[in-house]
Amino acid sequence: MIIHLESGPCESKIDIYNLNETAATWFQWKAYVDEEYQDVLLHHREVQSEYSEEVYPFWCPECDTGFTKLSGLFQYVCSKACNQDLYEDKMGKLIRWLEKEHSASGRE
Repeated sequence: MIIHLESGPCESKIDIYNLNETAATWFQWKAYVDEEYQDVLLHHREVQSEYSEEVYPFWCPECDTGFTKLSGLFQYVCSKACNQDLYEDKMGKLIRWLEKEHSASGRE
Protein backbone atom coordinates (compact mmCIF):
# COMPACT_ATOMS: atom_id res chain seq x y z
CA MET A 1 0.00 0.00 0.00
CA ILE A 2 2.81 2.44 0.82
CA ILE A 3 4.37 1.94 -2.62
CA HIS A 4 0.98 2.68 -4.19
CA LEU A 5 0.60 5.89 -2.19
CA GLU A 6 4.19 6.99 -2.86
CA SER A 7 3.86 6.40 -6.60
CA GLY A 8 1.52 9.26 -7.33
CA PRO A 9 -2.09 10.34 -7.61
CA CYS A 10 -4.49 8.28 -5.56
CA GLU A 11 -8.16 8.87 -4.82
CA SER A 12 -7.27 9.01 -1.13
CA LYS A 13 -5.21 12.18 -1.75
CA ILE A 14 -2.39 10.63 0.31
CA ASP A 15 0.98 10.87 -1.39
CA ILE A 16 4.67 10.47 -0.63
CA TYR A 17 4.81 13.90 0.97
CA ASN A 18 1.90 13.13 3.32
CA LEU A 19 3.47 9.82 4.34
CA ASN A 20 6.88 11.41 4.90
CA GLU A 21 5.41 14.22 6.97
CA THR A 22 3.35 11.82 9.07
CA ALA A 23 6.36 9.58 9.71
CA ALA A 24 8.48 12.60 10.67
CA THR A 25 5.89 13.97 13.13
CA TRP A 26 5.51 10.83 15.24
CA PHE A 27 7.08 11.31 18.67
CA GLN A 28 9.52 8.41 18.07
CA TRP A 29 10.63 9.66 14.63
CA LYS A 30 14.30 9.48 15.62
CA ALA A 31 14.01 5.68 15.61
CA TYR A 32 13.77 5.56 11.80
CA VAL A 33 14.28 9.10 10.38
CA ASP A 34 17.71 10.69 10.01
CA GLU A 35 17.64 13.95 11.96
CA GLU A 36 19.35 15.79 9.09
CA TYR A 37 16.34 15.20 6.83
CA GLN A 38 13.41 15.62 9.21
CA ASP A 39 12.82 19.26 8.27
CA VAL A 40 12.67 18.43 4.55
CA LEU A 41 10.17 15.63 5.24
CA LEU A 42 8.03 17.91 7.40
CA HIS A 43 7.77 20.58 4.73
CA HIS A 44 6.62 18.41 1.81
CA ARG A 45 9.82 18.87 -0.16
CA GLU A 46 11.42 16.25 -2.41
CA VAL A 47 14.30 14.91 -0.33
CA GLN A 48 16.46 13.69 -3.20
CA SER A 49 16.29 17.01 -5.07
CA GLU A 50 17.45 18.95 -2.00
CA TYR A 51 20.88 17.28 -2.05
CA SER A 52 23.50 16.67 -4.74
CA GLU A 53 24.13 13.07 -3.64
CA GLU A 54 21.69 10.26 -2.93
CA VAL A 55 20.36 10.51 0.60
CA TYR A 56 18.82 7.98 2.94
CA PRO A 57 16.37 9.79 5.23
CA PHE A 58 14.91 6.56 6.63
CA TRP A 59 16.66 3.72 8.41
CA CYS A 60 15.84 0.43 10.04
CA PRO A 61 15.44 0.90 13.81
CA GLU A 62 17.06 -2.50 14.39
CA CYS A 63 20.19 -2.43 12.20
CA ASP A 64 20.50 1.17 10.89
CA THR A 65 20.36 0.21 7.19
CA GLY A 66 19.38 3.34 5.22
CA PHE A 67 16.57 3.84 2.68
CA THR A 68 15.65 6.56 0.22
CA LYS A 69 11.91 6.04 0.78
CA LEU A 70 9.63 4.92 3.58
CA SER A 71 8.43 2.06 1.38
CA GLY A 72 12.02 0.81 1.16
CA LEU A 73 12.14 0.55 4.94
CA PHE A 74 8.91 -1.45 4.99
CA GLN A 75 10.06 -3.75 2.18
CA TYR A 76 13.33 -4.38 4.00
CA VAL A 77 11.64 -5.24 7.28
CA CYS A 78 9.18 -7.53 5.46
CA SER A 79 12.09 -9.33 3.80
CA LYS A 80 13.36 -10.51 7.20
CA ALA A 81 16.86 -9.24 6.30
CA CYS A 82 17.34 -8.33 9.96
CA ASN A 83 15.64 -9.08 13.27
CA GLN A 84 13.15 -6.19 13.13
CA ASP A 85 9.58 -7.50 13.14
CA LEU A 86 7.06 -5.55 11.07
CA TYR A 87 4.32 -5.49 13.70
CA GLU A 88 6.42 -5.23 16.85
CA ASP A 89 8.34 -2.48 18.58
CA LYS A 90 8.91 0.76 16.73
CA MET A 91 7.79 -0.50 13.30
CA GLY A 92 4.50 -1.73 14.72
CA LYS A 93 3.98 1.61 16.42
CA LEU A 94 4.83 3.45 13.20
CA ILE A 95 2.25 1.39 11.29
CA ARG A 96 -0.41 2.18 13.87
CA TRP A 97 0.54 5.90 13.78
CA LEU A 98 0.30 6.05 9.97
CA GLU A 99 -3.05 4.25 10.03
CA LYS A 100 -4.41 6.48 12.80
CA GLU A 101 -3.32 9.73 11.20
CA HIS A 102 -4.55 8.93 7.71
CA SER A 103 -7.82 7.25 8.64
CA ALA A 104 -8.63 9.98 11.18
CA SER A 105 -8.27 12.64 8.52
CA GLY A 106 -10.79 10.86 6.31
CA ARG A 107 -8.21 10.42 3.58
CA GLU A 108 -8.10 6.66 3.70
